[in-house]
Amino acid sequence: MILAGAALLVAFIAFLWGLERGTRLLLASQLELDKIEVEGCLRTDPQQIIKAASVSPETPMLDLRLKEISQRVEALPWVRSCAVRRVLPDKLSLQVVERNPIALLRLDKLYYVDEDGTPFKQPAPGEPLDYPVVTGWEAEEWRGGKRKDLIEEALWFIREVHNQPSLSKEGVSEIQLSESGDLTIFMVQGGAMIHMHGGDMELKVRRLEEVWKSVATKRLPVQYILYESPDRIVVGLEKRG
Repeated sequence: MILAGAALLVAFIAFLWGLERGTRLLLASQLELDKIEVEGCLRTDPQQIIKAASVSPETPMLDLRLKEISQRVEALPWVRSCAVRRVLPDKLSLQVVERNPIALLRLDKLYYVDEDGTPFKQPAPGEPLDYPVVTGWEAEEWRGGKRKDLIEEALWFIREVHNQPSLSKEGVSEIQLSESGDLTIFMVQGGAMIHMHGGDMELKVRRLEEVWKSVATKRLPVQYILYESPDRIVVGLEKRG
């Protein structure tokens, strides 16, 4: 009796497995790709996303290799990530997250650099160039990983300036990094120069905001600021004729 019951159980499991496999094969033959939906594109043409996905029409839905499709789309320079999912019965959904450039990085040429400090593409004709420029090394040094800590500080400074009422009105034009780790910053409005050592950027930005707010209130024409320490910040003024 026990052997007979076990045989029946095995036969029942085999039946279910065959039924499930048959159902999948039937679905695969009936459900074919008809539509591709792209969301999240601001800078990239949705047709470019579809082309990169490289999926043939009428492909069986269950044959779609979602991870491979995602990897192909993420190879596009503006695309940070792409979530791919099937929407049965006949649609493929591509949810794109694009990169957000916050500066231009000068290597052998100019490159957009995103929040992570990753240079991802050269600006094409017609693409915006109104970003702070970060300079101060050779391309070989960057590729060797020698300056990534400095670029992180520069990008942090750029991001944080946007959150400061007084400094944000000035805007950052360029940040030059030296081999010793010093930063020389040129502002957009008035072209004032700020020079300081690297490190402890949160405190530096906070103190610079306090100083800039003070000189802006007095309408003083700032030519340069030398940040020597939190308690010693030298402000040089332009000579008035």
